[in-house]
Amino acid sequence: MNTESSCEAAFARSGPYWHLYTNGEKMEVIFTGPSDFLFGITLLGICAAAFPRCRILTFALMSNHLHLVLVGSEQDVWAFFALFKERLTRYLSGQKRFCRMQNLEAGLFRIPDLRALRNEIIYVNRNGYVVTPDCTPFSYWWCAGMYFFNPMGWMLPSRTFASLTLRERRCMCHCRDADFPPHYMVLTNFIPGPGRAPEPMLLPTSFCSIREAEDYFRDAHQYFRRLGRDQEAFSEVARRLGERIYLTDEELFGAVCALCAKEFENPNPTLLSAGQKQEVARRMHFDYNASNKQIQRMLKLTASAVETLFPTPVCTFG
Repeated sequence: MNTESSCEAAFARSGPYWHLYTNGEKMEVIFTGPSDFLFGITLLGICAAAFPRCRILTFALMSNHLHLVLVGSEQDVWAFFALFKERLTRYLSGQKRFCRMQNLEAGLFRIPDLRALRNEIIYVNRNGYVVTPDCTPFSYWWCAGMYFFNPMGWMLPSRTFASLTLRERRCMCHCRDADFPPHYMVLTNFIPGPGRAPEPMLLPTSFCSIREAEDYFRDAHQYFRRLGRDQEAFSEVARRLGERIYLTDEELFGAVCALCAKEFENPNPTLLSAGQKQEVARRMHFDYNASNKQIQRMLKLTASAVETLFPTPVCTFG
C-alpha cells in the first residue's frame, strides 16, 4: 500500500510520460482475429527489447487502433512507434493483406502530472472491455490491464522464449532473427478460441512495467474504484483523443439516471416529459458521446425522433 506522497515521489523520479494513440476512425481493421492480436503483442515485445529506455506502462490493442502509455524520451517514443509500424506493415504484407498503413498515424500526449497519468492508464485499461460486452477487465487478452493488481495473471504457466525451438521462435516473431531478452516468458498453450489449435503468446508481464504502473496508485481499491466510476475523467480523455465510446451501457445508464435525478428530480429517464427527454438526449450526445441507438433505447424515443435531433452524416463519394 502506498501513500499519496509516495505516489507523487514515484512520479517525480521518472518520466517523461506519454500516451501514444492511433485514430481508429481513419484506419481500417488491422487485427482481424486472435493470430493477428498475438503477433501484435509479440511485436510490442520486439519494440520494447529494441528500445529498453522506452518503457511500456500499459497498452491496449483494438481491431483498428492501439493505445500505449510509455515512459521515455520523445525521440525514443517516436522511434518505438516507427519500428512497430514498419514491422506491422511487413507482417500484413506477408499475410497478403495490403492495408493503407499511411492512415496508421499516431498522436502523442505528454502526461503532465500524477492525476493525469492515473486517468490515462485507466482509460487504456478500460478500452477492450468497454467495447466488448462479453469481456471484463480480466478477460480482454489484448491489453495489459488484465494483469493490474491481479496475482493470478502472474501465475500463468509459461516457458522462457529461449526454450522454444528456433522454428517456434521464427513462427512466433514472423522473422528469421527472432531473439528476446532471457526474462521474456511465453504462454505456449494459449487457446485463442473454440476449435482453434494452441498458439504461443508472449506474456505482457515480460515487457511491460506493470509493477511500476501500479506504484502510481495508492492501492488496488483506488485503482478499481476509478476503473469503474470515474466517468468524468474518461470523458475528458475521450474528447481529447476524438474517441466516441468510453462508457459501457450500464455505466451510461447510471450516469443518465443520476443526471435526471439531479436536473428533474426524477431518476427514471423514461418518465420524463418530451422536452426533458430532448434535453437529456442532448447531454447524452454531447457530454457522454452516446450513440443514437443508446439514446433511443434508454429514453424510449423513436428512431425518427432521435434522428431529427442528431442526423446521421451522409457519406458522399466523388
